[in-house]
Amino acid sequence: MKPFIAITIGDPAGIGPEVALKAAADREVLQRCRPVLVGPQDIWEQAARAMGVSLAGAEIHDIYFQRFSLTPGRTSAQSGGIAARSIIAGALLALDNQVSALATAPISKLALRQAGYQQPGHTELLAEICGVKDFGMMFASENIRVTLATIHQPYAQVPKTLTTAVIREKIELTQKALVNWWGVKNPRIGVLGLNPHAGEDGLFGPEEKKIILPAVRYFQKTGCAVTGPLSSESGFGLIRRAKLDALIAMYHDQGLLPLKVLGGTINITLGLPIIRTSPDHGTALDIAWQNKADHIPMKKAILLASALGAKNTSGQPFTSRNGK
Repeated sequence: MKPFIAITIGDPAGIGPEVALKAAADREVLQRCRPVLVGPQDIWEQAARAMGVSLAGAEIHDIYFQRFSLTPGRTSAQSGGIAARSIIAGALLALDNQVSALATAPISKLALRQAGYQQPGHTELLAEICGVKDFGMMFASENIRVTLATIHQPYAQVPKTLTTAVIREKIELTQKALVNWWGVKNPRIGVLGLNPHAGEDGLFGPEEKKIILPAVRYFQKTGCAVTGPLSSESGFGLIRRAKLDALIAMYHDQGLLPLKVLGGTINITLGLPIIRTSPDHGTALDIAWQNKADHIPMKKAILLASALGAKNTSGQPFTSRNGK
């Protein structure tokens, strides 16, 4: 039985509805799973007409939202509220085992804040919905996986936030993901440094010796294949040569910039009791509702959610809110 995969609408003022609809209608996606579109039904219908996509036979989990007026390309508190409510509804479907996994379309972090949500993004909102404190953000391509030690915060705050406990938590989450999802028996994980040249033996900063190295040695003492601190160029070089299974990056762009240059990646949230994936791009407001968006990154996110969720196929039929 093919798994149900919940697909959220994203910020409806951006390209979320377009990429979600096109990906859900993709032949390969339909061969691998049963998509469930999560969001206001009338927005899905408007987007389908605008993009020339058929909704015939589509599963829709309709969420109620008060009367609204959206302007394509212009996010607002209203669009942020719709995005957040769709995420919450999709997560609850997954927690209730009505769907096997969740794939989320891009949202606007500003619109989320304008709607009154204090969480800076999908990851933190989903962690709160699921009631977990230890969670992480992993980005995966065909051959490279990178987990971020710190996520959405100013660079000036990174050294203050980075602790040995935080790095240990991210290494452990990454180990579990590699073992449980990818079947890697003894994961080889490289931990990047914070400073240039991984601190150059303390010359360029103390964080490698005081914070990062103790976390690495903790796992090495238990026989785990964890190495570091590594310079970024060394770490990405090793993983490209298949010498490592994953990297731990200290901050957002340290991990994402090389990955995006090398090719598109999929975002996976670690530590949740549900499976959640998403594409690695934003709302692309400049081309919203113009039928120009590339749906392939969203398709890849859905396919990965389907592959990971196939082991969690629900035995109960999906029932949409509108009864269809």
